[in-house]
Amino acid sequence: MKKTLFFAIKLILICPFGVLLSQNYAPSPVESVLWNETTNSQGNQDIYYYPFDSNDSEVKPIDYVTSETIIMATYANNRNTAVGLPTILDGSSKVIPYSRNQRWEVFISQANMNLSPQGRLIESYDKGLVVGAASFTNLSNVKQWSFKTDINGQILYDNMINHNNYGLGIWAFTQDSDGNLYAAGGIFFFDNTYIGMPLITKFNPCGEPVWCRALPVTPQSYQGTVLDIIINSNNDLIALVYQSTGGAADEIYLAAFNLDGKELWIRPYAKKSDYPLMLNRIGRKLIEHRNGYYIAGYCYYPFPGNPNHVFLRPLFIGINSDFKEKWVKPFYALDSVFGIAETIIPINDSVLMGGGIRRATFGEDANSLLMFITTDGNEIGYSQIRNYQIGSEIKVNYISELERVNDSLFIAASVFGTHPGVNPVGEFIIDTSCNLYNFQSRPNTETKPSMVKTYDNNFVINANIKVGNYFKLYLYKINADLESVPLDTTQYVYDSLCPHTIQSGTIDLTDCLVIQSIDELPSPDEYYESIRWIPVKAYPNPVSGKELTIEFENTQHHSNIELRLYDAFGKEVHRRRIYTGQ
Repeated sequence: MKKTLFFAIKLILICPFGVLLSQNYAPSPVESVLWNETTNSQGNQDIYYYPFDSNDSEVKPIDYVTSETIIMATYANNRNTAVGLPTILDGSSKVIPYSRNQRWEVFISQANMNLSPQGRLIESYDKGLVVGAASFTNLSNVKQWSFKTDINGQILYDNMINHNNYGLGIWAFTQDSDGNLYAAGGIFFFDNTYIGMPLITKFNPCGEPVWCRALPVTPQSYQGTVLDIIINSNNDLIALVYQSTGGAADEIYLAAFNLDGKELWIRPYAKKSDYPLMLNRIGRKLIEHRNGYYIAGYCYYPFPGNPNHVFLRPLFIGINSDFKEKWVKPFYALDSVFGIAETIIPINDSVLMGGGIRRATFGEDANSLLMFITTDGNEIGYSQIRNYQIGSEIKVNYISELERVNDSLFIAASVFGTHPGVNPVGEFIIDTSCNLYNFQSRPNTETKPSMVKTYDNNFVINANIKVGNYFKLYLYKINADLESVPLDTTQYVYDSLCPHTIQSGTIDLTDCLVIQSIDELPSPDEYYESIRWIPVKAYPNPVSGKELTIEFENTQHHSNIELRLYDAFGKEVHRRRIYTGQ
């Protein structure tokens, strides 16, 4: 007579690995609003925006001179003086290094096209650089480029990134430990609506597309894009997504993907339902720091007692390791600090420093702003670089990027000059009190600069420069004294993780695109709860022969897993170790 056996299966997590959700966290963002938003609700009348688009005579908040200490600038005796730049020949992807005693300056041009930096610089695993740029003659003829350079900025290869049906924009890059490159931005329909969708693309170490993921705009949005992207400590891609709604709905999102392109979750922050008086929210920069995430950007926010007059405010958002919102801060909303936070860096375990611009009117009063906030969301002050600290004729200065030089000094990639509008790119050496120790201007340059700190504790900055009728891409590498560094004569092997030589050419994303419905994505809470468990399926059940098939999921999120089988009487009949990812 044939025996039928019934087995009980037990999967033991000896030491579970992964993100476990906090059970007692109950965010109450409405409680952090600075005044009662119900009694100060915005009416149906016009909303007046400051400082950009209103000539309204309504009294604005005064400038509280007692709210900060202005420290006069300190100039280094050996401060650099500006030098002229060479004439550049046109040529497709031609690199013409300008060297004075073998100094590091590079110009990249496209024939009969403007070329402008696009996306943040990153240093590759092989000490080369990845540089994004856009070439254009007009808005309907924009082409996206990715350049890979060697350690001295010389182009190894360039690729035009193309989609036959859409325009492309790339605003951020990141790279994983296996040499794969991730580019984030948006795809755009060049018609009367100019609708765009957030886009993330993975390229293998040879520069070939592996996957492309687009998130459609929300029903209330008319344009979406990814403005920053990081690979976090759990080896997931976290994208800072902007959905433009004109302030009518949620606009700042984080979306998570694994490195294979699987969409994990999406969540809005600084939600319209929690902050109904906050308008036009934008996140510019995302960082991970000590089990938390922090966003810098800006919003429009009213002054107490006058909800229909909203002011441009730097905006900071704190998020915990479970991706739950900890706090939202329109920076110094009870003071007159209106402006934009372009970037944010940690200066110690518990204090963050934002950099940007105050009085962002492109008038004669706009100046650089450092903002200080704790990881718990407490505002602890701000300082600024006054225009007269740089020179008596300076009209505007602002900070685009920040990097640490040493324990007390920082370098800021900036823009400053004598015009109320467009000015050259430059750099500051400052401390947290905005003492100015050194500065340098780069004549004939334009655009908001990007900066990366390199392996040798120097800094590469990109901008563009007008030569003749067209803009060229300008890369330069400097040290902490703001002096150009010598070329590196060491021989390096580049792109060693690719088995063949990489050629310049066109990368076509037309057949790569997969559009993921936002409605199908869970929240972080739902996703991390789902991976806490390992679903097990066994068949046939009951067992009638000598074979039993067992399937399980989510083992990639756990470690030290053991599978145990028991018969119908509770006796253990089998035990086996299950490996992570098996």
